[in-house]
Amino acid sequence: MKKFWTFINKQNLSVLVKQRTFLTILIMGNLVLGGLVWLLFFRTMLPGISWLICFMGYPALFIGFFGGMLYLYKHDFEVGLPKGVED
Repeated sequence: MKKFWTFINKQNLSVLVKQRTFLTILIMGNLVLGGLVWLLFFRTMLPGISWLICFMGYPALFIGFFGGMLYLYKHDFEVGLPKGVED
């Protein structure tokens, strides 16, 4: 997460947009990874759309959303426009 946040933090965006982008991409990435794990390993043992939703939803919620929120909570942010941008 640190390298990913460092990459987003270098962009010339406001703090709010950086935080939203970080969380959105983190959640979407965990959705895709959970779906791939279910597809590759558990599709034959645990068939059904409900298992797919579980394998996608739990990582997205706990690792993606809560993990991302806790990671962002540890940082101090300066509120306002990015450097070099005038009103």
